[in-house]
Amino acid sequence: MNSALRLRACEPLYGFGAGTSDYEFKQTNEDPEVFFVDEEEIDLRELLTKKLPKPPIEVNLVPHWLAIEGVQPAIPENPMAVPPEPKPLGAPYGAKRPRPSAKEEGGADPDAGGLLPVVSHVLPRELQFYFDKVTALIRGAGAGASDEEMKMLETALKSLSTDVGLHNLMPYFTQFITEETTQNLRDLPRLRVIIQTIRALISNPDINVELYLHQLMPSVVTCMVAKRLCQSLDEDHWSLRDDAAATMAFICSRFGDAYPSIQPRITRTLLQALLTTKPLPTHYGAIKGLHALGPNVVRETIMPNLRAYLNTLEPLLEPPSAVNQSELKAMNEEDRNTAIAKAKLATIRHDDAIRTMGALQDAVGACVRAEVGSAEDRARDERLKDQLMRWTRQNGSYIKNSGNGDEDSAEAAKTTAKVAAKSKGVVDGAKGNTVVPKAAPLVRSRRSRRGTSEDPDETMGDAGAAHAPNVTVAETHI
Repeated sequence: MNSALRLRACEPLYGFGAGTSDYEFKQTNEDPEVFFVDEEEIDLRELLTKKLPKPPIEVNLVPHWLAIEGVQPAIPENPMAVPPEPKPLGAPYGAKRPRPSAKEEGGADPDAGGLLPVVSHVLPRELQFYFDKVTALIRGAGAGASDEEMKMLETALKSLSTDVGLHNLMPYFTQFITEETTQNLRDLPRLRVIIQTIRALISNPDINVELYLHQLMPSVVTCMVAKRLCQSLDEDHWSLRDDAAATMAFICSRFGDAYPSIQPRITRTLLQALLTTKPLPTHYGAIKGLHALGPNVVRETIMPNLRAYLNTLEPLLEPPSAVNQSELKAMNEEDRNTAIAKAKLATIRHDDAIRTMGALQDAVGACVRAEVGSAEDRARDERLKDQLMRWTRQNGSYIKNSGNGDEDSAEAAKTTAKVAAKSKGVVDGAKGNTVVPKAAPLVRSRRSRRGTSEDPDETMGDAGAAHAPNVTVAETHI
């Protein structure tokens, strides 16, 4: 009825609609043309003493991800994938095989309409072939690789850094990198290629690497501060640590804004490796990593602990004593081999100390240069400010101030020169005394307390105890 009235541009009937009401009308006995609604009488006392019903649940909107990069997350809001049916175990060897059923012959269940369970993550055949080829090239990298294989490896790394559509392979590449790093800690060429692979994957702008950083960073840090990364101690594992430090700094610079906690966590890990009783190659990698993070990190981590660390490093810089050939001839074969091995080990430790000292000089030098540059910039800004303040605008023109402007500028120049001299640690012009920045309290090492130490590596542990008041090191799991 209301629809017909609306079509004729008439006002609809208000109240009970036709055929839409749940009320039942009854006819009165007195007048057959009068109808009424049979309603139940309600006692007000019972209504007031009755418990209130539970309030309805507030309507809200809960968003959730249907798919992330083509993969459906396993959350209660999304339909769960149907698990595949378990395959029956095969018959034991020598027994008769059962005859295949119609379901096995057809490849699908006829009762289910010939449909197979949905696979959650399917890789195209092209991506599977690409992954197998790249991983084979990485495994084949080494001393025995031919020039053609090295060229193909370079092409593969370039493809990893530029190609689009490799995001579905990131879980597989991440697992492959973790396994190869764990199983080949002494294979130096393999570790070099793994660092290059991580750098290529991170450089690709079309891959969402943020989801896999927590799995890639342990491999990078391992190649930087591991105790030993080669079969022979004569191999050049220092360049691998340099590459790992550069890759770590690149990751922090690119993803530091999105993940502000990544750089502090890595800094704590490197500082803990530097201040504990670790071998010198580990200290070298930690210093290189802190240096790659910038002069501010070096100023906050290495500089407060520099004095105590030098007290433990300087004794190791002394050249080892030469082996007496006459004494070697007098020894038996076993003692002679032991003495030669100890002399070679002392030479290797001396070379490690020289490498570590060079890395420490580079890091501290960069920090000092940054401090001197900032002091010079402040002095230049003061001179420019003083030069600008000499002029005053009056009646639309600029007039140079008279009086002690030159003397003030000269005094400002002297003040800024003193500030720069204090930052550099040069001789003060007024008294001729050398200005030395206040350093951490001097802590004697075990060698200075006990006289001599049989193992030079044990003396490195005093740096951690001396640095405890300056820097707090907490355990960090990346």
